[in-house]
Amino acid sequence: MHGYRTLHHWNQWLSHDFLGRDLLDIEQSLTRQLLRHHFGKQAILVGVPSQQSLLCATSMAWHTISSPLMATGLSGGPHYIEGDFHELPVLTGSMDLVLLPHTLEFVDNPRQLLSEVCRIIKPEGLVAIFGFNPYSVWGLKKQFSRPPSQPWSGHYLPAAKVKNWLQLADFSLEKQQRFLFRPHIKNESLYQKLHFLEHIGNVCCPMLGAAYVLLARAKVFPLTPIKMKWTQQLTGLRMPTTISGHIARQSK
Repeated sequence: MHGYRTLHHWNQWLSHDFLGRDLLDIEQSLTRQLLRHHFGKQAILVGVPSQQSLLCATSMAWHTISSPLMATGLSGGPHYIEGDFHELPVLTGSMDLVLLPHTLEFVDNPRQLLSEVCRIIKPEGLVAIFGFNPYSVWGLKKQFSRPPSQPWSGHYLPAAKVKNWLQLADFSLEKQQRFLFRPHIKNESLYQKLHFLEHIGNVCCPMLGAAYVLLARAKVFPLTPIKMKWTQQLTGLRMPTTISGHIARQSK
């Protein structure tokens, strides 16, 4: 993992920088839109505490956050698991929904974390993954940010690579969408005035969105009944009336 300090700075950027807050607002709206027809009991967010609003956008009854950071500033009483991202302390097949907002970008082995996430999802359960698009204006700015600060310190993963990992884990992609077409601007007033670029970018060049979301569902493989073919001749066999654990042959 990149380190506790990097995750802490990422958490602070989301809650204190206007760009971070805007990103959270957009992702909360997308989460609500994508999951409006999905119901269940257990939802877990694997990320940082500032992303709690994404859980609030779901209709799940039980909310849990798993993060290496200490729980601070949480409201609404979600369950909190403090631990690293290498092995999630969650039962296999216990979650109806897992939210993974940019978390793959802050671990050294993102595929291992994704495997852990797929492990804890129930059959027919969902995973929603948010990521930054390296092939965008934000991705280009990341290449020239030295030293890297937020949100440039993570490893931007192409959506195609993440989709391939999901396919190999027997998940089917249900929805993908790119968003955030405005450039990274420090002036909040100017940034808000460029809101019209969101519509233009979504219509004219959707592949260049600075961020993306992938929604995938765990496949369920039907069990095919196997017809047993008996080759042993049953003539001359009798079943004892007591539970003795064996079959006795009828004496002639």
